[in-house]
Amino acid sequence: MATIEGTEEGLMTASSGAGRIDARDKATGATRYVADLTVPGMLHVAVVRSPIPHGEIGAVDGSAARSAPGVVGVYTAEDIGCPLFGRRVIDAPVLAVDKVRYVGEPVAAVVADTRRHAEAAAALVEVDYRELPVVASAAEATRPGAPAVHEAAWDYQGAVVGPADGANLQSVVRHGDEAATEAALAGAAEVVEAVYTTPAGHQGYLEPQACVARVGSDGLVEVWINNKSPYRLVAQLASSLDLDATRIVVHPVPIGGDFGGKGSPMAAPLCVALSRLTGRPCRLVLRYSEDLTATNPRHPTTMRVRVGADRDGRLVALRFDCLADGGAYAAFKPTPTVNLHGFVEPGNSYRIPQRFLEARILYTTSVPKGHARAPGAPQATFAVESALDELAARLGIDPVEFRRRNVLADGDANPDGVVWAEARGRQVLDAAMAVLQPRPAPAGWRQGWGISLYDRATAPGQTSLRLRDDTATGGVVAEVPIPETGTGNHTVVREGLARLLGLDRGRVRVVHVPTSELPGDAGVGGSRVTASLSEAVERAATAWVARTDDQPVVVTLDGGPGGVKVTSFSVQIAQVAVDPETGEVRLLEIISALDVADVVNPAAHRMQVDGGTVMGLGFALLEDLRIEDGQVWAGNLGDFRMPTAADVPRLTTVLVPGGRGVGVLNVKQIGELTNVPTAAAIANAVGAATGARVRSLPITAESVLSAMEEAG
Repeated sequence: MATIEGTEEGLMTASSGAGRIDARDKATGATRYVADLTVPGMLHVAVVRSPIPHGEIGAVDGSAARSAPGVVGVYTAEDIGCPLFGRRVIDAPVLAVDKVRYVGEPVAAVVADTRRHAEAAAALVEVDYRELPVVASAAEATRPGAPAVHEAAWDYQGAVVGPADGANLQSVVRHGDEAATEAALAGAAEVVEAVYTTPAGHQGYLEPQACVARVGSDGLVEVWINNKSPYRLVAQLASSLDLDATRIVVHPVPIGGDFGGKGSPMAAPLCVALSRLTGRPCRLVLRYSEDLTATNPRHPTTMRVRVGADRDGRLVALRFDCLADGGAYAAFKPTPTVNLHGFVEPGNSYRIPQRFLEARILYTTSVPKGHARAPGAPQATFAVESALDELAARLGIDPVEFRRRNVLADGDANPDGVVWAEARGRQVLDAAMAVLQPRPAPAGWRQGWGISLYDRATAPGQTSLRLRDDTATGGVVAEVPIPETGTGNHTVVREGLARLLGLDRGRVRVVHVPTSELPGDAGVGGSRVTASLSEAVERAATAWVARTDDQPVVVTLDGGPGGVKVTSFSVQIAQVAVDPETGEVRLLEIISALDVADVVNPAAHRMQVDGGTVMGLGFALLEDLRIEDGQVWAGNLGDFRMPTAADVPRLTTVLVPGGRGVGVLNVKQIGELTNVPTAAAIANAVGAATGARVRSLPITAESVLSAMEEAG
């Protein structure tokens, strides 16, 4: 066990003390993001957005805008040809066609010589609307006779629903034997049944969505965009705009934070379409109010959990039913099921003989929902880990002991039938408990601690890499297809190659190249990047050593099944103090105990641990876009509260090293491991401190006080 309290003593590393490749440029302001780019002849775009959640579009009057200073043109769907786009389901219009389905939907675009002129002219565009009934929530979308958000959602390319599914269903997944699960619950000694809810929340990246597009006279389409999946973007643009994919190039740019929110085409189809119309490069940079209200936030959920155990505290069955608000379009989800993986993995860390789950995502007349760090897992884990604490209390068993009795051990199959190469949940539980010490609380406040557990698999994905000689240094240049989103993935490549080729780090140069230069990449996401790059680096280094000439070496990784099945366990303990007079919750400490193999860069690893934990506490205590009747009310960073330094408690990290990882660097994922269990740990701590259970996020002073009054 390695405990980090400002040191890294005992930490197993593949390379200690390695600095980040991008650190100096970012610290000095030399890094240039999309909003900093200037392309010769560039025009600026402002979007005219719908002020209503649902309505028919009547006349669009752009005459005043066209006469405004600096304006080149005002364009609607009729001008650009009414294309649709999406990551899997192609249902989102580039500009609204006939109808608007959420507040903030793009209806028209103004192109001008400056951003200021474009935005001023956009305010002059007048649009007539005939308002239609609002479908304000997933529950409303399921009601008999509810208005249809789309007339025939099953007709969209990539749709996974049919006419028999009802008008407003985006997707549904069902796993397990429902009858066997119900029978097991009926025979359980104790059963907890409860409903848990979570709100919509923004990913919180610092850099807003932005794009520059240029369509040349020869038909070459060039794009500069803060998109973490550039090769997939090429395919999506080709599909939505009827373009030749070989004539689309996405150029490399750094990305100022992602957290799941920058995998969709976003402004790219519009900017490309406008560049084709104007014959000049076009740039759109969202204001942060636009980003908060009109991009792809986290899905709000209502989750019903039924979980049962025998008298010895052994789990016998779990039923998980999730209803999620998918917003106006399904276009922002990339999975084949058009659902979220976290909704189909609840309870995966435990031995559960019978489990049935159903996750439905519904169309509503609100901003389209997409991915946020570990999509669906923070919501589902909050619900299930809270219910497990409630069940342990019913049984009179300590919550840690209850988890120890049920967590996977080596050789156990999880509810999906997967047997991992190792399952070290008990060791991680013990490591977390070993450092738990009570923290001082204000006089008169109630104190308590809570625990939560989560595990997540590590698996390589599709990628490619090219090595060539660096004549300037006598070393190598590694050309990579993957953007740097701030996680240090380019540094991973440098560290791996330096180690395998026996080179000083200064002789390994990593370069992100355009999409035209390498075979492909699946993009940043799914905690697969370090594992993918680790394997690609190993193959490239082997080929480099074996080469017989001075030609570059290119390797590809298909990301298919195979290799060691590896998972990582994360246990968090939250200590809180609660004011019994007001319900105020004060975080005293969060302990994160983690199952690790080797760590490539200790500082970057620690940043992922702490950053994820802080993101988790924001989900637990602060973040809510406050969507009511289709309107986002927390449309600025004053109303949408994310954690600041003042909100962060003592963070203690405990590493359990020696695990079995993947690739030559022997790594396990970390990026989506600590943001997931935090909310449940805090909710369980509040329950322990007060004797009252809060089942809705964010946990506020008002909700705690109400729960305490209800509990008596």
